[in-house]
Amino acid sequence: MSLGPVTRAEGPVRVLIVDDTEAVADTVAALDDCDNLDVAAVADPTAALEAHAESPFDCIVTEFEFDGTAGLDTLLSVRESPNPPPVILFTRLDSEDVVSEAFAAGVTDVVDKRSTDAQFAVLAHRISKASVAARQSTELDELHEWVRVIADQSLVGLYVIRDGRVEFVNEYLSNLLGYDTDEVVDRPITDFIVEEDRAIVDESLRDRSHGSVESMSYTVRIRDNAGDLTTLEITGQRTTVDGEPVVVGTAMDVTARLESERLLRRSERLTRQIISSLPDMVFISEPTEFDVIYINDQFEDAWGRDVSLLYEDPFSFLDLIHVDDRDQLRRAIDEMFADIRDGVADEQYEFEFRFLPEGSDTIRWANARAVPLLDEHGDVTNIIGVVSDLTERISHERELAQQNARLDAFARVLSHDIRGPLAVAQGRLELARELDDDSHLDHVERAHRRIADVVEDVLSLARDERSVFDASEISLADSAATGWEMCSSNVDHVRCEIGELPVVEADESRATRLFENLFRNALQHARGGRTDATGDDSDLVIRVGALPSHRGFFVEDNGPGIPPSIRDRVFDSGFSTKDGDGTGLGLGIVRQIADSHGWAIRAVDGATGARFEVLFDPVGEAGEMA
Repeated sequence: MSLGPVTRAEGPVRVLIVDDTEAVADTVAALDDCDNLDVAAVADPTAALEAHAESPFDCIVTEFEFDGTAGLDTLLSVRESPNPPPVILFTRLDSEDVVSEAFAAGVTDVVDKRSTDAQFAVLAHRISKASVAARQSTELDELHEWVRVIADQSLVGLYVIRDGRVEFVNEYLSNLLGYDTDEVVDRPITDFIVEEDRAIVDESLRDRSHGSVESMSYTVRIRDNAGDLTTLEITGQRTTVDGEPVVVGTAMDVTARLESERLLRRSERLTRQIISSLPDMVFISEPTEFDVIYINDQFEDAWGRDVSLLYEDPFSFLDLIHVDDRDQLRRAIDEMFADIRDGVADEQYEFEFRFLPEGSDTIRWANARAVPLLDEHGDVTNIIGVVSDLTERISHERELAQQNARLDAFARVLSHDIRGPLAVAQGRLELARELDDDSHLDHVERAHRRIADVVEDVLSLARDERSVFDASEISLADSAATGWEMCSSNVDHVRCEIGELPVVEADESRATRLFENLFRNALQHARGGRTDATGDDSDLVIRVGALPSHRGFFVEDNGPGIPPSIRDRVFDSGFSTKDGDGTGLGLGIVRQIADSHGWAIRAVDGATGARFEVLFDPVGEAGEMA
């Protein structure tokens, strides 16, 4: 028996026939022949309820009346169960009252009960159609429940607006407004917007016949039920529901965020004002390379250049750095950023250098301190640097140091500096006696003259005579050679290489003493323990030469060098690393002699060992800068 096409639901449709007449057999047999229908039968409504409770059916087909049993109203109580199945009345329609009464009672459909193939086909079609609709309704109800749960748990406000009125709000948004959800729905949205911002909402919601904006985003203020103001960031999208235009979207409370942004902007303004008012130059760089993102106006004031040049090329300032300091400063900057990239950054980096402001002929001293800024994870986010002009301080400190050191060091300096020539005199005198050779007495005489010169120099320095009375044009190479002669007696495995040195205005005796003390420092600290590849003692080499600018010179050795941690202290009078074997006077005397000439001396990182550089123009005439 073929009943024709049947609307198919997903999966087999379980059908329960409720009928106490003999015709039930024909109904069951006809429906069993249909694809996708799984049919069972019971004789009365009570049995039907029990069968459905035990194993739910997708559709119930029932007669209208039953002999001596409960009626249709009993069966229809199945609709109170979760996901109730559709109920179809299958009976002879002898009266329109039966149809009206059935629909009024709550049946889904009514089919005339006639034992014909056509009627069974109609019944099968109505069963499948009702089952599909019921399943879709159940799925839709479940979907609505999920949507409701998601909307209520959302951390942003959700809304639907139709014709300017609120169609839907979730719990988050109704709480922001300070009302229950049912108090918000169907009210004009502008009821909740402060009067000054209502025009923004009206303009966004206005229905345009053409040129309509499909999406929108704006910020408005609302006044909640308690009268408090809240700022919302609104996003919306135009769409159509049931053929009518609506706007759906989100609302987020951005009051705290906007306040934080306002405070941050205020903090940034204050920070910039403070930094701009500082006397020092302040800059901020990217964390992994020298790329300036901020610099205050002091750069232009102190260096004489527009700050825009530093933004374009951060290293452009290097051509204002003294030629003798330029390479060291560039290396120090590169090493700092290499440390940061390798994850081993120090808490602070400090550099000291000389520079020549644009359009000026006066050398100035500067100190730069760079501090890596860290985030909460310990990662470097930026570099902040402060560059201070030390010129006046260095000049003042040098003057004070000269005044305070002269009298205090007089006796110790005198005994220290005559020790070298005295040793030469004593040695030569012994040789003269042993060998009966009067030629050694010439060396004794020169040593005695050297002792007298030293005494006179020390006396003049102790009397705070800042000028160099015997200043004349001298050859520094000759002074270095004389100083080496006073130090080189009875020393092995040592050689001194004196290169080309400039001719300068200086006191020859004091210049010689400067070299003597630098050589004696090398002999004391760099000799001993030096071996070559064969294990034999290797030579200590002391080199003297001019700086690239010829505005200074250096003395360096190939010894162990000076640790960076003590380089600033080696010139302090009395400081020594020899654990009681040294007086700590030699380098202090060197600095004192340099100061008396208006020079400066510093210990720097040498190629192999210790390196001292004497600068002729630390503050004052620039000389040749490049």
